[in-house]
Amino acid sequence: MKIERYILDANVFLEYIFNRDHSKLAKKILNDAIRENIQVLAPSLMLDEITEVLCGNLGNIGSIKQHLSYFEQLAGEGVLFIVVPNTATRMKAIEIARTGHIKSGYPEISDALYHALAIMNDGVFITNDNRYFSKVRNLGHIKKLSQYHGSADR
Repeated sequence: MKIERYILDANVFLEYIFNRDHSKLAKKILNDAIRENIQVLAPSLMLDEITEVLCGNLGNIGSIKQHLSYFEQLAGEGVLFIVVPNTATRMKAIEIARTGHIKSGYPEISDALYHALAIMNDGVFITNDNRYFSKVRNLGHIKKLSQYHGSADR
């Protein structure tokens, strides 16, 4: 049986951290990964994006450290695989970022890096970014967080 691979947008983790509307789904994804039902990947960029959001939104420095340490723990335990995108993945991201239209706009390169990682690793990019999703859903390998149903998701 092939283990399904999911690439999680930073906004998925932020749903969980800030207990937003889809925090239960974000928690379910992490629990599925902890149980080894799925594999979870994220580009190294994800840590920078989350650090930036935590820096600007959490006053308690200890709380920020606790959240960042949790990501290190997940990576250390093999629950979360942090990937530094290689040149092929970066070129795929550039291709995705250039698929937009002058009127509707172009996909952000940072979002495209996540999506490219999913495409290059035969995974599914999970995001809560509706604008990005609407621009690139035709490329496949992408689902909204609200569409996640578990390890038998395909």
